[in-house]
Amino acid sequence: MTTTPPLNELLEQTVGDLRPAEQVATPQWLGATRQTRLSFSRSMLRRAQGRQWQGERVASDLDDQGRGHLVYRIEAEGYLFHFVAFTTTLDESQHTDRVVADAWEISAALIEGPLTDDLFALLATEVPAQERGRFDPRVLVLARGNRSVRFYDQIVGHLAAGRQPPVGQAADAGYLLRSTAFYGNGKFGLRSFLSFEKDHPLAAPYRAQFLAAWLFREVGFDTVEHCAQVKSPETAVAFDPQWRCFFGVGNATGLGLVPWAVRHPKIMNAWVGVRELALANVRSKTGSPQDNLTLEKCFKRASQHFSSLGGGDRHPWRGPDWLAQRVQEAAEAWDKIKSEPRPYDALYRWSEQQPPEATELVVSLLLELDQTPDELIDQLLLTEESSPPSTALTVGEACALLEQKYSWLEEIGVKNSHADHCWWAVSDNTDEPRRANRRSVDPEHREVPIDLLLRLHRLEQDLTVANPVLALNTFRQEFPHHGLAIDRLVDDLGPYGEARDNVCAQDHLPLNLQRFQLAMYGMDNFTPQSTDWLRVTLFQGAPRLDDLSTGLNDKWVWPPRPSGENNDH
Repeated sequence: MTTTPPLNELLEQTVGDLRPAEQVATPQWLGATRQTRLSFSRSMLRRAQGRQWQGERVASDLDDQGRGHLVYRIEAEGYLFHFVAFTTTLDESQHTDRVVADAWEISAALIEGPLTDDLFALLATEVPAQERGRFDPRVLVLARGNRSVRFYDQIVGHLAAGRQPPVGQAADAGYLLRSTAFYGNGKFGLRSFLSFEKDHPLAAPYRAQFLAAWLFREVGFDTVEHCAQVKSPETAVAFDPQWRCFFGVGNATGLGLVPWAVRHPKIMNAWVGVRELALANVRSKTGSPQDNLTLEKCFKRASQHFSSLGGGDRHPWRGPDWLAQRVQEAAEAWDKIKSEPRPYDALYRWSEQQPPEATELVVSLLLELDQTPDELIDQLLLTEESSPPSTALTVGEACALLEQKYSWLEEIGVKNSHADHCWWAVSDNTDEPRRANRRSVDPEHREVPIDLLLRLHRLEQDLTVANPVLALNTFRQEFPHHGLAIDRLVDDLGPYGEARDNVCAQDHLPLNLQRFQLAMYGMDNFTPQSTDWLRVTLFQGAPRLDDLSTGLNDKWVWPPRPSGENNDH
């Protein structure tokens, strides 16, 4: 039995074909990232397909407003799971995307094992309470969200009248339900990720959360059709083939992803590294008729998707009209270079002459040709985040290490007068991360220490005037405030672990780090609402639960907008 080399070893072996961190770990490139076949939502569905999971809705007890509960059952590789959703209605004024809400129209839990009467009774009490509830390790994920204020009731009305949703009003929504959280990994007594045995179907990062998100989406379809049927039993219709998979799950994210990215550099390295390995593999391929056909189908699908959505730019990013044009230009470039010995590399090199958002759009398309086994991807994404060991370095050796790993600090402006403009804290009122002007509000005893790049710069200043033969551990004892920076320096974060973005700078744009993480989750339709938060859509176009029995199609991303004609989706 062979053992897969660690990720960083694979990165070293293919370094000649990899894009450098000074390119892809910068804000403008992280903020241009799109979903790929490596994204968690897609790998979860491929696992379900490849391992022949079976699923069905086993209970539905809803009133005429869709209030009640639904239960879904999943059998996966000898394991049994249930997704239990409790539904209600709220006044529109109670809807919020923020975590500080205390009521939701949908609250749900993914559990492992049989759903006994006693467990259901416990869930009925605790799940709607969310953070205020208490759970045991039978519960894997806790989820919640609300109906779309703009579209849910309208769509119920159209289906009840025997009509499909009007394309011009509904197709730009992209979702029926908007989720606000998918908690897992030990919170509130939930089962810890580390407790999953190696062959467990959810023993890959975020797999449990994305199984829950996929089933959460199912609640939206089922409750809309139920409400329409109750409203007008004689005329109501279900979603037709164009609409039955179109809607995804809405989601919004804010500043919380920024501290997460800074605090988990080894995970960031894995996420970027796996993408870059896959891209290098694709670029090294010679052209084949099958791969060429796959790529050309992707061009067509992406072009149809962005063209049908339409719309201008979404500052600071480009919008559907611009993206549709870039897909067309990429397809035209492909026609001219597809006979080259390494046509996918040629297409990538063409894309690098375009703006980063166009380049990353081409990367997303090219990665559809990647054939890295999912089992290997899962393994490479598993990351050990243990603390760095004590080091026997001297001050001089630490200076050399700083130059080797962080020679780019000055390039990101750590010496600028506004480099430490902001500090970060968790708000007392909202439990959410917030930025504050360092000169207006004193951060004493309240700061979330994610100013690592500034700390490394200050460490460098003190190291350069210290005795170079002094033991670094002794230096640390004399300057204990440098402890976090020293730990960061001596730890092996991998080539892509450090985002080259000073999150305390006055001109820092949080959206870029957020978008990278959301793309890795598999989200799209990025719609910024400010400099600090954005709305996205997950699982738009994805197969439904009853598609498990007929086989899932991984080519579901970027679905075409329904035409209004009764054609198959």
